[in-house]
Amino acid sequence: MEVDDQESQLVEALFQCTTNDRAVLTEQFLRILGNRSNINAGLAEFYLQMNGWNVDEAISSYLDVNRCPDLSMTLIQDMTVGEGESVPPGTPYTKVWRVRNSGTVAWLPGCVLRCTDGQASGSMQIPLETINPGSDFDIKLDLVSPQQPGIYQSKWRACSPDGAYFGDPIWMITIVESGGVLGVTQQLNSSYLR
Repeated sequence: MEVDDQESQLVEALFQCTTNDRAVLTEQFLRILGNRSNINAGLAEFYLQMNGWNVDEAISSYLDVNRCPDLSMTLIQDMTVGEGESVPPGTPYTKVWRVRNSGTVAWLPGCVLRCTDGQASGSMQIPLETINPGSDFDIKLDLVSPQQPGIYQSKWRACSPDGAYFGDPIWMITIVESGGVLGVTQQLNSSYLR
């Protein structure tokens, strides 16, 4: 479903490209593919010129050349100590997810786990190690719960260095309430393990 949404958004953006002004076409190319870190105006103009200043064709060419290898990630288990417990406002805690490289190639240097939706109460992205196919990896995210009680959710996705998302989305739901014990549970667990 998510791929269909992305494709329909791309098609809608392409239908809005109805000018011959090369500066505007370059701007449209950059806007449509702007979440990829390696794109600049010079690269956009190169692909546009190679495709007769047709934004649709230029984007297709760019995506064909810069297609990610078979990168994939599968969520194996939420390893968070105290998972399901609520957390008091303003409390530090750690979220841990065990994931597997379920693709056919090692994750590329520069791959990250990025918050793509919702409220993150810490870093918006976490570097991923270069993990071989079939190997598991624990992603650790240090957070501080929001100050206001409530239910907070965020969606996290693995992302290649060029901005292409891959693998299972990971949803995080945090329940913040004054009587929460998650922070205490994790502190006790870490003291016990020492």
